[in-house]
Amino acid sequence: MMKNYFLIISVLLSAFAAQSQPVPLLDVNITDVSLICYPGDCVDLSATYPALKQTTSYAVSSEAYSPSFPFFGGILIPPSADDNWSPLVNLPFSFCFYGTSYNQMLVGTNGVITFDMGNQSAGGNCQWEFLTPIPNTQFPIRNAIYGVYQDVDIRTPPVTNYEMQNVNYYVLDAGTNAAPNRVFIANFNELPQFQCDNSVGLQTSQIVLHEGTNIIEIIIHKRTSCTIWNSGNGVIGVQNQQGTLATVPPGRNTGAWSATDEAWRFTPNGSDVPTAFTWLADGVFLSNENPLTVCPTEQHVYEARVTYENCDATHTTISESAFVDILPPMPINLPANLSVCAFPGVVDLSANEPIILNGANPDDYEISFYTNFNDAQDSAANYITNTFDYSFSVNQTIYVRVQNVTTTGCAEILSFDITLNTPSAPEAEANQTFINGETLANIEISGTDIKWYSDAEATLSLPITTVLSNNQTYYATQTNGQGCESAATAVTMSNTLGTAEWNIASIKIQPNPVKDILNISSKKNITNVTIYNILGQVMLSESGNDKETKMDLSQLTTGTYIVKITADNQVKTIKVVKQ
Repeated sequence: MMKNYFLIISVLLSAFAAQSQPVPLLDVNITDVSLICYPGDCVDLSATYPALKQTTSYAVSSEAYSPSFPFFGGILIPPSADDNWSPLVNLPFSFCFYGTSYNQMLVGTNGVITFDMGNQSAGGNCQWEFLTPIPNTQFPIRNAIYGVYQDVDIRTPPVTNYEMQNVNYYVLDAGTNAAPNRVFIANFNELPQFQCDNSVGLQTSQIVLHEGTNIIEIIIHKRTSCTIWNSGNGVIGVQNQQGTLATVPPGRNTGAWSATDEAWRFTPNGSDVPTAFTWLADGVFLSNENPLTVCPTEQHVYEARVTYENCDATHTTISESAFVDILPPMPINLPANLSVCAFPGVVDLSANEPIILNGANPDDYEISFYTNFNDAQDSAANYITNTFDYSFSVNQTIYVRVQNVTTTGCAEILSFDITLNTPSAPEAEANQTFINGETLANIEISGTDIKWYSDAEATLSLPITTVLSNNQTYYATQTNGQGCESAATAVTMSNTLGTAEWNIASIKIQPNPVKDILNISSKKNITNVTIYNILGQVMLSESGNDKETKMDLSQLTTGTYIVKITADNQVKTIKVVKQ
């Protein structure tokens, strides 16, 4: 009779699932690459799938006894007579057996499945008598799976509980066993041996056919031989139509053997099944390589597609898709360059952290600093530990690794420069001469924004109008545009008295105050005139070799200036007022 076995099976499977032994599935799996951090980032697409063998031969292996499917709940073969074949069983999938594809079979009550529709008939007699081991061309049932093939009796009596003691079969198409991994299960559950009835115990075994991989499993809960009938013969294995090829577990060929809680797997072991592999991007062919490196600049759906050629020249295709998304940029800012005046330099690298985070939660990010890019890529390598007082003696680039540690795991590498801005000391002759009345503005020195000090440490500043003293050393620094002051240059001044012809009266400067043109004359040839502001900065300078010269001060701002006149290798300075 027919039963609603799918409902029964779905309820019972939960009790067996925890004990299921692993069976290869016809499936393709893509390594998880669902997110990349930045457009153009490269990622390896890698797919795994089973490599199948053809069913021209089989390899048998012992498996742990761990039934995955219940021994009851399927379509029953009625117990009206002993040694029966089932009605014709139509498989919802093709099953390859010894190189031929089948979608119909017969289940025999004596623990056997056959694909031999020419010599066996639906509802007919399932032969019980056999004496020889397999392979055997005269074996009574060939093109068959034996599990366990023996003479059991399904009639009532000796069966006492037909609901549990029966031959049943079903197809499972759900969960991990959905197409293309459906299974056909034939159960021979708690059956007495013919002639011995229950005296040697009840016989329970199961045959499982796996779609796609064409793997066969035979599960034996208990098999004991009835030696007073048919020599107690039983056999586990597979045999082809001609009876020329067979695969049998060790010690399980035709004979009077016993077994408890054992399982055997028959795996196709012929030549490789022809297989084609393809990557597609958004449904368009991409490559046949596996693994494959891709560097997408936008979102894509990548599909790994595997096509197997079946033994009947049809094809089975399995596929798996992965959506590769590109994360939006991290909400971070570029760091600021850092500079210091002192040598060696000491900077606080962490001062850039709030600039980089731009208001983002610091707990969401890990920020680390490195001296080279490669170390920054390898987050654990040679990171800077003293970020608060990092010391350096040459200008360099610092690399920053900013990693989101709470959601994406993405990292970005930024960089900024740290520089020493200490300017060089101004240039001047270490020993110079002066004439009484001259000031610091008369010292010959080259530099920018000159500052004068009375000590080498440059702590006691002097105004530019300071009158020079004999045998006195003065110290000058210069300052760059970033406000960094140089080390000091020492200049020692010695007094040189002027002659009668070269004195302040021998020089005429007019007008003073002056508005535009300043006229300068001397009894000696004037070789240079330089005009300084009160900070010691050169404003104008002219060279020549004449007793008279003119200086155009029209572009100077109103104020006091120092005019330095050089004649006959002597120097005289005079203050003038610009209106």
